[in-house]
Amino acid sequence: MAQRQESPGEEGEEQRLRAAVRHLQAEAGVLERLVYKHRNQHRSAAYFQYLLKVRRDLKLLLSANIVEVLNATFPVLASRKPPNTILVPSRQAKKKPGANHSHHKRLLGVARLLSQMAEPVMKGAVQITFLLARSFFVDLCAALLALLARVRVLIQQMLLDVVSIYNKVTDLTDRKQAVRISIDRVQAFREYYPSSNDPNTILECVWVKDKFVLNERTKASCQKAQDDIQKSCTPDLSIQYETLGLVSEEIICVEQNLWQQ
Repeated sequence: MAQRQESPGEEGEEQRLRAAVRHLQAEAGVLERLVYKHRNQHRSAAYFQYLLKVRRDLKLLLSANIVEVLNATFPVLASRKPPNTILVPSRQAKKKPGANHSHHKRLLGVARLLSQMAEPVMKGAVQITFLLARSFFVDLCAALLALLARVRVLIQQMLLDVVSIYNKVTDLTDRKQAVRISIDRVQAFREYYPSSNDPNTILECVWVKDKFVLNERTKASCQKAQDDIQKSCTPDLSIQYETLGLVSEEIICVEQNLWQQ
């Protein structure tokens, strides 16, 4: 299998994702400390309930072990590993998160989770602004607003990068693959064909009001939509056109004489 060098875009996506994971871990630690310190006083407040939801989502996202998924995905994009390796369920203990799920499915789950994390962040920020407008707990509100703003930017950027990577990997896995196997100086080639029973999902991020919304479509529906667009753009062949012949100069002269009379 021929290897190719990673494009600057793929290297940028990998670096951004790894940096975003590190920053999210730091922000999750700060949020955990704030929640632990103020849970007795603000437990019944509406904004605190949203903070608990944000903390829960961050724990789920970090427990998905995104770094492991990236380590398995980017070698496939760089053609250092065959694409079918990310379709095989990872060999892990049953109690460990991500067991019995392939890296491709885990990447889809990360994208879905990232798309759902924006709503509690925004609602929590709105509730905190109400407290800040009344000059209640100014220091705490300022710290929480800054933290939620950083978390929102990180998850939105991660969503765009994860969707881009998932679509690239899906496009690779949907092709016929040939893998070379070498054992004791004996080489063999094994071919893999995409399964038609499991339609691939195409992800798309759409900006709605103040956040990106994740849309999922199957490849068949995308192809059908493209065919409909092409049909609407093509001219209608049922319309028949008739070409008129050239009018001779004699007929023009006769018409002029008639008008003069």
